[in-house]
Amino acid sequence: MLSTWRRIIVIGGTGRIGSSTAAAILKFLPTCNVVVASRSEANFEAVQKRRPELADVPFEQVDIDDVPRLESLLKDSALVVHAAGPFQRKEGARVLEAAIATGTPYIDVCDDTKFSQRMKTYHEQAKAAGVPAITTAGIYPGVSNVMAAHMVSTARKECDKAGRYIGKLSGVHNSRDHATSQSRSDPAEWDDRVAAEPTRCLYSYFTAGSGGAGPTILETSFLLAGEDVEAYVDGEKVDAAPVSKPRVVDFGKGCGRRRVYLYNLPEVHSTFKYMRVPTVSARFGTAPEFWNWAMVAVARLAPKTMLSDRSKIKAFSKLSDPWVRLVDPIVGEQVGMRVDVDLSDGTTACGLFVHKRLSDSVGICIAAFAQAVLAGETQPGVWFPEEPEAVQDRPALLKLASRGCTQFQINRPPWAIDTEPTQLGMGFYW
Repeated sequence: MLSTWRRIIVIGGTGRIGSSTAAAILKFLPTCNVVVASRSEANFEAVQKRRPELADVPFEQVDIDDVPRLESLLKDSALVVHAAGPFQRKEGARVLEAAIATGTPYIDVCDDTKFSQRMKTYHEQAKAAGVPAITTAGIYPGVSNVMAAHMVSTARKECDKAGRYIGKLSGVHNSRDHATSQSRSDPAEWDDRVAAEPTRCLYSYFTAGSGGAGPTILETSFLLAGEDVEAYVDGEKVDAAPVSKPRVVDFGKGCGRRRVYLYNLPEVHSTFKYMRVPTVSARFGTAPEFWNWAMVAVARLAPKTMLSDRSKIKAFSKLSDPWVRLVDPIVGEQVGMRVDVDLSDGTTACGLFVHKRLSDSVGICIAAFAQAVLAGETQPGVWFPEEPEAVQDRPALLKLASRGCTQFQINRPPWAIDTEPTQLGMGFYW
């Protein structure tokens, strides 16, 4: 019989992301018992062939709209991971509601702005029930948010020497408002430090082909192609066309320079609201380049009524998937994330994350959030990953999330992570 106090339910566990999550939890959190849950046992049998490490994992059949069944499944579990995406255009919050009803800690891998904001409306209910919950706890958004938060908190001098968030320290004056507050450690160590404020945060993402994530990533991309982009400039919300305003971003050696386009992603709003960064945007690109051109064409030419209809997009994704599969073996499934934070002292802090296989990396990233929740770092309530109540020991989360990365760097100047920095002489680079 399973030990229920460390039982983790992975809903949507027969999908590419869910099965990657189950495999990563088994590998990196060996004291936990994993249960894969989804609507189809046949899909689970197919997953076991694709991922032999899940051969001995139990399966539970569940529909996320079946509330009694959900509550029965979650009862006495240590954590539920909601990976039954895509989340675009989804209504309701059945899994979170069941988690609150049963007192089960919760994380989801949502990448939709409206869905994540709906999860946040359950904050007081989760807090009252003593349930810790994190929304958008994947790779991007998710780990990318934590990378940004760690760089922002480091600039603000809100971390101890180990990098753990402890809040503002007394004796440390802020370069903008000279604010001070009570310290939870010896302030004498920090008296000579001057804090800086973030002025801009740029999220840049790249995934080759479909990233090995199956039709789900196609559905998500097509649905996002129909959403106007929410961004912020100098504290003001601005709207932009989807898949627009491309930038060429350097993801470092092994990944190189890639063209990325504006998309409507939830970390933009949460970074503006909870990290208080006045200028924020997020861009995504893929390879080969003609897939980007195809997404631009879809965003400009497809009727909005089609791009907002999940059933039509699902059918369109199934038609497109075989063509994507033809190219995937050639381009691979490399994933790259770069986060640039401009600071009020004129410097820029950068974070870089590159992994050869998105299908493996995303599971490891979700397992890192699971580890934080199980370690008691997440407070009751619903949190975005960058909020300090979600994850206090950000370096520990990033250490696990970056396992297997070909590159992982944090709090570096831009020249240190660029593919070919320009040397100006006298030890200076541009």
